[in-house]
Amino acid sequence: MKRVKGSKLQKDEKRDAVFAVAADVFAQYGFRRTAMNDIAQAAGVSRPALYLMFDNKEDLFSGVVLFRLNQGIDKAISTLSGGGSIAERITAAILAFEKILYEPIAQSPHGAELMDISSNLGTDLIKKGQARLEKILAQALEEALLNGELASSDMPMKPLAFVHLLMSSIGGLKKQATSMAAFRRQISEVAAIFFKSIDGTSKK
Repeated sequence: MKRVKGSKLQKDEKRDAVFAVAADVFAQYGFRRTAMNDIAQAAGVSRPALYLMFDNKEDLFSGVVLFRLNQGIDKAISTLSGGGSIAERITAAILAFEKILYEPIAQSPHGAELMDISSNLGTDLIKKGQARLEKILAQALEEALLNGELASSDMPMKPLAFVHLLMSSIGGLKKQATSMAAFRRQISEVAAIFFKSIDGTSKK
């Protein structure tokens, strides 16, 4: 049993290493110009070995999307455990998530193509990942209500609905931001507006 678990762990670690390399290769060359052989060479594995792990380039790209989603969510969770008000912690968690998932794509010279491919191949993955993130953020908001940092009687809507509306608003910024610095600033500004709507509920 231990050997099986160890073998699976090694396999998962190898796949994660390929995902990390593949993400950089896709960002550098774009999806269409990237060949499986390019990724195999960059990852230090043979092309046949790469095809034993993934059916094709589309399968590998979907895996990269899920890999980055999980990385972003893990980072958001660890950020939420930091100090500061609930508004500061949720804003920081969102920024941490987007830094891992969105920013590398946006900063790529092939960003538009990669976003389009992500939408086509990873729509369900992204929706599920964002839903998971929203539940995590909503749980943090609910905990702030329970510990008295916020007063539930004055919340304009349920925590999950509040977080979903916030994330939807931030999603709309991605088409408008002129730079990553501007995008980060706008996230903070939008989050501040949202939390200002409930700052009267803060415990005095």
